[in-house]
Amino acid sequence: MSAKDFDLLHAARTEDLEESQISNLAVIGKSEEEIIGKLKFSGAHLLQGARGIGKSMLLRETESELDRDFKSDRILAIYVNFKTSTLLEGVKADNKNAFQVWVGAKILQAIYEKLVDSGIIAASAVSDPFKRIFGVETVFGMKKVLQEKIHLLQKLSKNENRDKVIEKLGSEFLDKVNDTSYVLEIIKEIIDEYSLNRIVFLFDEAAHTFIPEQQEIFFEIGHDAILIPLGAFEPGSTGRDASRKLYRELITKRIPEGKLRKTIFSKGDLLDQCIHLSSGNPRAFLHLFNRVYDRGYTERALLLATQDFVDQELLPYHLGLSKRLPKYSHHVKLGLDILREYITPEIRKKNVREKKTQYQTAFFTLPRDIPPNLKLSLDLLCYSGVLSKQGTVKIASRKTGQRYMVHLALLFTEKAFISNKFSDVISMISLTDYREFSASDSSFDIYLDKLKLSADECQECSSEVPPNAKFCPECGAKVVEKSIVGQLLDDTVRKMSISSAMADRVEPEYPRVGDVVHATRQDLMKISYIKDVRSKMIKNAADEYISG
Repeated sequence: MSAKDFDLLHAARTEDLEESQISNLAVIGKSEEEIIGKLKFSGAHLLQGARGIGKSMLLRETESELDRDFKSDRILAIYVNFKTSTLLEGVKADNKNAFQVWVGAKILQAIYEKLVDSGIIAASAVSDPFKRIFGVETVFGMKKVLQEKIHLLQKLSKNENRDKVIEKLGSEFLDKVNDTSYVLEIIKEIIDEYSLNRIVFLFDEAAHTFIPEQQEIFFEIGHDAILIPLGAFEPGSTGRDASRKLYRELITKRIPEGKLRKTIFSKGDLLDQCIHLSSGNPRAFLHLFNRVYDRGYTERALLLATQDFVDQELLPYHLGLSKRLPKYSHHVKLGLDILREYITPEIRKKNVREKKTQYQTAFFTLPRDIPPNLKLSLDLLCYSGVLSKQGTVKIASRKTGQRYMVHLALLFTEKAFISNKFSDVISMISLTDYREFSASDSSFDIYLDKLKLSADECQECSSEVPPNAKFCPECGAKVVEKSIVGQLLDDTVRKMSISSAMADRVEPEYPRVGDVVHATRQDLMKISYIKDVRSKMIKNAADEYISG
């Protein structure tokens, strides 16, 4: 396998790809086409789905398609990624919320770079509104100024030389960019100046990454976004065929015709098992497939690699939410305990009983009136991709309930199916077959009682404090915030989603996640065998680690 093939096969994040590669490598099915169509039109839409499900790819492909039609439609697509927002947790910039200033600066930077890169603002332009606003004479100088301002805002998280950093930022810049209405006026001016029909903003990692305090700031604009859920799973023959076609196309686009591609497709049954075990998640597929291929690309390799994927990636990511969402740390553990100790064994029992009917299930349902703490725990499992919501279904007593699917790789490793050969199992799984749980199930009460014992207490009166509460409901004392980003930055680089070979090279120079976050790609490229593509992967892995 050549280095180029290796890099494309291991580039599981959209950010790992060059802009020119994204459209060429994007695999678009019917449902993806429908979603892109919705994103192109006016109004706010919110993509909902676990990490790796393809949200970023859909946003970038939407941008690419709008770019192609720009000359005729005059609709300008602006993609903005907010993945390092956690660095601005609780940070002040001259008594202003540094996060709000950073968001404004990121939006302005993205607009300006798009205007320049697309040739709308020429180097000789005299009507450049950004030059008038910030008093910078050249296009190159303007790009440099905005990049530097964002870098300085993120530098405030280091608690070093803050006064000097704020002085470099400048009070005028902080005042202007902190003012949402001022930023909006700039956007309106740009639309008029360049005869645009509209600007479509494609915000990535906003709802997913922002901590609750940041979400309150970002979403205070009051838009009622139309929810677009991703990750619908269809285990029937039509759905399986569509999945196989999509993921085989993904391999074909990333691997040039030759020996490697021939080897991969020569074991079609094994490839299909990797596809289905990924539960409809492209990133999970690439990670799982690479593990299988690295272990020898055999049935035994699949068993071992699937266990590794679950033990080293799927479950650790979920448990890691305790650091990213400290107020929900008890719910993170509670949900996983319920799933592994009660729900999965119940699914296993159902599957064993139905051996003769040739049905197998990966689904369970719960009514809508379940306790809030149980719902939150399950929602966190969906956030991390351990579970996924698969629509509303009819349940007992003429009610409706939420249907959940357990990640197939987890069920497979927990031996919840009647066969250890997954190619036999996948054809037996049916959406209409599920284990139904009631809201009054006493087994859930045991876990919920444990949660009460582990609940956070008010430091003033020792009363129980609900998750995400800002003040104690009993005495009114302010709840002390727990820092999120500080813990994450101190973690070892080996916790990042990079190969052990990459970690071996990075760790001696940059042992902590924070070291990589604050390093430049040029710094990383001084390490042997870490060049342009791999430095980008490493930086993206660090940014993703702190963003979730």
